[in-house]
Amino acid sequence: MDFFEKLSNTLSSTGKDIAKKTKDISDTSKLNSQINKEQDNINKLYSQIGKTYFEKYAEQDNSDLKPLCDNIKAAQKNIANYQDQIKSIKGITSCPKCGKDIPYGAAFCNFCGNQIATQAPVSEPVKEETNSSENKAE
Repeated sequence: MDFFEKLSNTLSSTGKDIAKKTKDISDTSKLNSQINKEQDNINKLYSQIGKTYFEKYAEQDNSDLKPLCDNIKAAQKNIANYQDQIKSIKGITSCPKCGKDIPYGAAFCNFCGNQIATQAPVSEPVKEETNSSENKAE
């Protein structure tokens, strides 16, 4: 009987140890998660500080930050160019009044009703090719 009591006590003690370690791991995971959330919050705030600085002082000649501000401006121009290319591929343009995407060639904006100035078709070099092929045929 003594053997079974020792076995029971050992199992009970081991179970308590496992439960404590499991709780410790769970608590540690929760604290690490909170640390990561706070770090993410700090990074967002740093980003917001940088954006605020850029918006207020990008045009000032600050020797340390001017090159970085110029790089941001260049990246913004690249993004605008890429967005225009995407719109061209999709066959859309932006309304000059509200800025919403509308089909290319639309007479009116679907969102604000603004009349869109019709764009003259771009002259194509096909006529030149036709002329040169006519000259070859003659």
